[in-house]
Amino acid sequence: MTGQVQAQLAAADDAVQRAYRAFIEHTQQCPPCRTDGADCATAVELKQTYRNAKEEAVAA
Repeated sequence: MTGQVQAQLAAADDAVQRAYRAFIEHTQQCPPCRTDGADCATAVELKQTYRNAKEEAVAA
Protein backbone atom coordinates (compact mmCIF):
# COMPACT_ATOMS: atom_id res chain seq x y z
CA MET A 1 0.00 0.00 0.00
CA THR A 2 1.30 3.42 -0.87
CA GLY A 3 1.44 6.28 1.57
CA GLN A 4 -1.33 8.06 -0.28
CA VAL A 5 -3.67 5.05 -0.05
CA GLN A 6 -2.88 4.64 3.64
CA ALA A 7 -3.63 8.32 4.22
CA GLN A 8 -6.99 7.99 2.43
CA LEU A 9 -7.91 4.94 4.48
CA ALA A 10 -6.89 6.66 7.71
CA ALA A 11 -8.96 9.73 6.81
CA ALA A 12 -11.99 7.58 6.06
CA ASP A 13 -11.56 5.69 9.33
CA ASP A 14 -11.21 8.96 11.24
CA ALA A 15 -14.46 10.24 9.71
CA VAL A 16 -16.27 7.05 10.77
CA GLN A 17 -14.91 7.28 14.31
CA ARG A 18 -15.81 10.98 14.66
CA ALA A 19 -19.36 10.36 13.43
CA TYR A 20 -19.83 7.38 15.75
CA ARG A 21 -18.44 9.31 18.73
CA ALA A 22 -20.79 12.23 18.02
CA PHE A 23 -23.77 9.86 17.95
CA ILE A 24 -22.79 8.03 21.15
CA GLU A 25 -21.96 11.20 23.07
CA HIS A 26 -25.28 12.73 22.05
CA THR A 27 -27.31 9.71 23.14
CA GLN A 28 -25.53 9.68 26.50
CA GLN A 29 -26.27 13.34 27.16
CA CYS A 30 -29.71 13.79 25.59
CA PRO A 31 -32.49 13.28 28.16
CA PRO A 32 -35.07 11.92 25.67
CA CYS A 33 -32.54 9.49 24.20
CA ARG A 34 -31.48 8.32 27.65
CA THR A 35 -34.88 8.02 29.29
CA ASP A 36 -37.16 7.00 26.42
CA GLY A 37 -34.75 4.53 24.87
CA ALA A 38 -35.60 5.92 21.44
CA ASP A 39 -33.51 8.20 19.24
CA CYS A 40 -34.56 11.85 19.07
CA ALA A 41 -34.42 13.69 15.73
CA THR A 42 -30.83 14.79 16.32
CA ALA A 43 -29.77 11.24 17.14
CA VAL A 44 -31.42 9.98 13.97
CA GLU A 45 -29.42 12.51 11.93
CA LEU A 46 -26.18 11.64 13.73
CA LYS A 47 -26.78 7.94 13.21
CA GLN A 48 -27.36 8.50 9.49
CA THR A 49 -24.18 10.57 9.29
CA TYR A 50 -22.30 7.66 10.88
CA ARG A 51 -23.84 5.16 8.45
CA ASN A 52 -22.96 7.37 5.48
CA ALA A 53 -19.36 7.75 6.69
CA LYS A 54 -19.11 3.99 7.14
CA GLU A 55 -20.45 3.33 3.64
CA GLU A 56 -18.00 5.82 2.14
CA ALA A 57 -15.11 4.23 4.04
CA VAL A 58 -16.01 0.78 2.76
CA ALA A 59 -16.32 2.08 -0.80
CA ALA A 60 -12.90 3.79 -0.64
